[in-house]
Amino acid sequence: MNDRVRTVALGLAVGLVPLLLLDLARILGDAADRDPVATSRWWVVACYLGTGIAAGVGVGLGRRERLVPLIGLAVVLVAALPVLPAAGWVPALPFAPDHPGGEAVAIALIGAYAWAALRGPA
Repeated sequence: MNDRVRTVALGLAVGLVPLLLLDLARILGDAADRDPVATSRWWVVACYLGTGIAAGVGVGLGRRERLVPLIGLAVVLVAALPVLPAAGWVPALPFAPDHPGGEAVAIALIGAYAWAALRGPA
């Protein structure tokens, strides 16, 4: 595979995987609220841990190629911008992190990816 195509694919994955995990955490949290026997709150915790791992991978990949965290940052911004308080005019995407913890995690992802992009390769 071409290096640039691989870099773009990794950037998209680094941006989408945390957002999908946040959405899964919201779904599992709602399911645990409705029926505590059906699912455990530990799955929600596991989704948040997976989000942190995906962010760490994105920051780590930024040490090799600056484009990976930049693409991840763009994906997170497009998805998270509608749920941030200052941008209420932007329509929300289906997997936007619209629960209270999701907004904080999205802001943390934006900061981590921006820092990794500014820091650049070693």
